Amino acid sequence: MRKTVDNFVDSLEHRSKKVLRTVAMILAGIALAMLGIAVIAVGFAKWLALFLPSWLAWTIVGILLLLIGAALVAANR
Repeated sequence: MRKTVDNFVDSLEHRSKKVLRTVAMILAGIALAMLGIAVIAVGFAKWLALFLPSWLAWTIVGILLLLIGAALVAANR
């Protein structure tokens, strides 16, 4: 009986570590993706600011990010 319980606890511990590792990797991936999107958005806004007023460039980038976010939310429903 004791060996069975020990095996069960070891198995549960191994699975929980695997789940935690997977969740941590997913969160790290999301954080890196968000950082990359932010860098690209800032670069795009600065590039647009060469041709348009700065406030308009930032507004266009904000609207584009809003539309991308809305499309992702709509796709998940």
